[in-house]
Amino acid sequence: MTISSTLRKAGPYIGSGAAATFPFDFKVFTTADLKVVQLQLSTSTETVLALTTDYTATLNADQNSNPGGSITLTTGVLAPWYNLIITSDVLPLQETDLTN
Repeated sequence: MTISSTLRKAGPYIGSGAAATFPFDFKVFTTADLKVVQLQLSTSTETVLALTTDYTATLNADQNSNPGGSITLTTGVLAPWYNLIITSDVLPLQETDLTN
């Protein structure tokens, strides 16, 4: 059986000027497997944020029984004119068909 796609996305989180930490609930193996995108609403400009520069990530200890974790913006809270989306930077594909 092949795996054609699996949705691994959290958000969009709407900026309120009060939150800097945002959870996600999909399995990743390392923090480098995350892709965090910030959308500026007034210009519809998307910016891919950089790990350690723009955000830090914490993974749950057991990704099999409790997948996910959270990201925390290093610049502070998410401003009201921004949205944030967290997704996986790894393609969830298995193109090889394995049989018994």
